[in-house]
Amino acid sequence: MNYILFLTLIISAMLMCLLLIYSFRHRRQRGVRYFAWVMVCRVIFGCSVILELYNSELSSKLFFRQIEQTALVMNVPLVILCVLDLYGRDEWLKWQRQSLLFLPFIGWSALIWTNDKTQAIFESVTLVDGYLEVSRTNLAFSFNIICYFILLICVYFFITYLKKARPEIRKPGILIVVLASISAVVELIKLVYPNLSEWLLPLSVYCGVFGLIILWVVYQNKLFTIVPMARDFIMDTVREGILTVDQKGRVIDCNHFIKPLFANTGTTIIGKDISELLRNWPEWLNACKQRQEATVEMKSEINGEVKYFITKVYPLYSKRGLILGTVSILFDITEKQYRLEEIAHLNFMKDQLFTLVSHDIREPIATQVSLIEMLEEDRQNFTSENAELVDFLSAQIRSTYMTVNNVLEWFRGQKNDVSLHPESIALLDLIYEAYRILFIKSKEKHININIRVDETIYVYADREAVIMILRNLLSNAIKFSNRGATVEVLAKKYRGKEIMITVYDEGIGMTEEMVCSLLNEESLISTLGTEKEKGTGLGLQVSRQFVKMNGGEFWVESELGKGSAFHFSLKEGEKVESYDY
Repeated sequence: MNYILFLTLIISAMLMCLLLIYSFRHRRQRGVRYFAWVMVCRVIFGCSVILELYNSELSSKLFFRQIEQTALVMNVPLVILCVLDLYGRDEWLKWQRQSLLFLPFIGWSALIWTNDKTQAIFESVTLVDGYLEVSRTNLAFSFNIICYFILLICVYFFITYLKKARPEIRKPGILIVVLASISAVVELIKLVYPNLSEWLLPLSVYCGVFGLIILWVVYQNKLFTIVPMARDFIMDTVREGILTVDQKGRVIDCNHFIKPLFANTGTTIIGKDISELLRNWPEWLNACKQRQEATVEMKSEINGEVKYFITKVYPLYSKRGLILGTVSILFDITEKQYRLEEIAHLNFMKDQLFTLVSHDIREPIATQVSLIEMLEEDRQNFTSENAELVDFLSAQIRSTYMTVNNVLEWFRGQKNDVSLHPESIALLDLIYEAYRILFIKSKEKHININIRVDETIYVYADREAVIMILRNLLSNAIKFSNRGATVEVLAKKYRGKEIMITVYDEGIGMTEEMVCSLLNEESLISTLGTEKEKGTGLGLQVSRQFVKMNGGEFWVESELGKGSAFHFSLKEGEKVESYDY
C-alpha cells in the first residue's frame, strides 16, 4: 500500500475530527446540534474508507464498505433535521416525527447489512487489483438518486436561508455549504461511474481538507456561537435605523427601521448606490463618500408626516486599519423636536405675558414707593397713630417692591435678557442709595447700620445691579439680626484691581451645610427672619447672578449663633472728577 496516500488520508480524517469536536462544543446552538451529527457520519465514513483501503481481504473490505454506505445514508435525515432546525420548525423536531423520518433510512441500512441474503443493494461484489468493485441494483441506484435529490433540495433551502441573513453571515455561510457539498458531488460521480471508484474513494476522504477551511470560516465568523443570532436580534429590534455602505458606495446591509425613509426607491435598497439613494441629504451623502465620522441633522416626509432625524456616520475599519466602508445610525427625534417646538412656543408666550405683567406690577408699586416717601417727609405733622400707620405701610410697600424687583430681575437673568451698562461709580453713593429704601425697616428693629467705606473707593459695574445686590444683602442682614444689633458694610482693595465689599451681621448665623445649600444654584431656600419675616429666597440668587455678570465673585462665611459675612468682589473703577461751570 502507498504509505504517503495512507498518511494523507489519516491527516484528512483528523481534520474532519477537528471540525466534529468544534461543532460538538457548540451543539446547543440552533442548526449546529444536527450538523454535529452529520460530522459524526462523515468521520465514520472517512475512517471506514481508510480501513477498507488498508485491508486486503474481501470480507473485511465489504464490512467497511457497508459502514460507509450506512454513514452516507444516515447523513440524509440529519441534513433534513439541520434545515428544519435553522428555519425554526420545532414542531417537526419532536422525537415522534424524527422517528418517522429516520425509519426509511434505518430500513435501507438494514438492507445494506443483509445484502448477502437479499441481494437488494449489490448484485455482485469482486476484488480487482486490491480494490473492491460492486455492481448496484436498480433499486439501490434509484434510492441513491432520491437521496441526492433530497440533499439538493436541502442545499437550496440552506442558500435561501443564508440569502436573507446578514452579510457577515451570508458569505461565510454560503462558502460552507459549497465546501460541504463537494464530497456529496464526489459520491454522486462515483455512483454514476463505478469504474472510477479506485480513484474517487480516496478523494472522498481528501474532502476532509475542506473541513479545515470550514472550521476556519466558522471560527473566524463565530458561526457556531450565539454571536450571529445576537447580531440579527439587535439589528431587527433596535429602534434606530442602520445603513451599512461598502467602500464602493453600495448599500450592503440595513434593518427594517430605515426602509420607510427610502420607500419611494423600490422594494429593496440592498446593492443600490448611495449617490442615488442619499441625493436628498447631501451632508449625509458626503460623509459616506468621504468615509468620515459625522453627525447630520435632517428631516424627511414619511407617509405624509414630516419626520426629524439625527444621523451619525462612522467609518468601518479592518483589523489592519483599512477603511471598508461606513455604517450610519439613524435616530428618530421627531417627538423630541415637536416637544422642543412646543416648549419654545410656550416660553415665548410666557415671556410675553411676563413682560406685560411686570410692567403692570412694577409701575404701580414704584408709584406707591414715591407716595410713601412723600408721606415720610411730612411725618412730623402726623399724630403718633398716623405716623405708626405710615411706618407700617412704608415697610410693607418697600418689602413688596424689593420682592417684585427680585422676581423680575431673576426672570430676566434666566432668559439672558439683561443688558448691563458698567461705569465708574463711587461705592459709597451706591450703598446709601441701597440703604435708603431699607431705612424704615432697620429703624423698626432698631438695627444700627454702620457703613465703613472710604468715599474714594470706586467700582466699575452696572449701577442698578450693584444697588440691587447691596439692597438684598442689607435686607437679609436686617432680617436675620436680632433687635438692637449692628450691621456693618465694609470695602477694601482685593487682589490688585478689584474691590471686595462685605456685609456683616451679628445675627443667627448658619452651619456649613446651610451655607452650601444657600449657594446651590438649583435650590431656593426661604427662611423666616428673627421676627418671622418672610421672603422668597430669590434675593440671594439674583445677587449672585448680578455679581457674576459684573465679572466678580460671591462667597459666604458664617458660624451658627455668631453671624454671617457676605462677600462679593467687583472691578475697581477710576475716580470721576466733577466740574462746576
